[in-house]
Amino acid sequence: MIPQKLEVLEQTEHKLVLVIEGISLEMINALRRIMLTEVPVMAIDEVIILKNDSPLYDEIISHRLGLIPLKTDLDVYKLPQECECGGFGCPLCQVSLTCEVSNATNAPLMIYSRDLKSNDPKINPVDPNIPIVKIDKNDKVIIEAYAILGLAKEHAKWQAVSNVAYRHYPLVEFDESSLKNPELNSLIVKMCPEKLFTMSNNNTLKLKDDYWRYCTLCMSCKNNSEGKITVSPKEDVYIFSIESDGVLEFKALLGQLFKIFNEKIDEFITNLEDLEIES
Repeated sequence: MIPQKLEVLEQTEHKLVLVIEGISLEMINALRRIMLTEVPVMAIDEVIILKNDSPLYDEIISHRLGLIPLKTDLDVYKLPQECECGGFGCPLCQVSLTCEVSNATNAPLMIYSRDLKSNDPKINPVDPNIPIVKIDKNDKVIIEAYAILGLAKEHAKWQAVSNVAYRHYPLVEFDESSLKNPELNSLIVKMCPEKLFTMSNNNTLKLKDDYWRYCTLCMSCKNNSEGKITVSPKEDVYIFSIESDGVLEFKALLGQLFKIFNEKIDEFITNLEDLEIES
């Protein structure tokens, strides 16, 4: 199913909100699940600790390194299982990051994600200020780490998005002339958790023009209006929200999403053609 309409409501570096019209519930949920679990991104998977004078165990530092979001270039790197090296590690499927920090001061020194030096300038921590470990005077930490592409269905550190969700596009309808009771109107205004209703000077109930951006379909206004307000989801229209930590640009993320989706459709069609059904 191809969406009939796509509108961008909000777009920042780390958030994208869309209104998608003409798409089924099953379709949009499939897109959400693929984005959460099957879009590959880079993450540190192997760590070699050569020296660790910090108070943390090697395993704790390794775990922290694995959870640092890394910028990803899907045009260059391949999943290890799809690489010609067979996953043993080569420039086409693996990136090396090193960290060597000594504390020559008299005060504790924090090691940050910016102290990780990558052999590929395109594959670096998204945020340079993620703390890793603190070391004391004369302490030293030397680390070798290797990042590869992976899928979130194998481990959460390979999740391409921080969060992705959708909700129904709300429709709130009522006849102003039928809502004349000031006490009832005041109750509706008060009970709406998103504060979407207002009252004019003549006690007429008003609904904000952009209410659909914030309405959660809680049905509070319907339940407190004695049936004079109707609330319903608009059929096949959804508000789709994506939150990213910056490992992939939204353009690359959506492109990879639909590439994977089309591959799944092709695979399903092929399996159907190969399937022998006994009569």
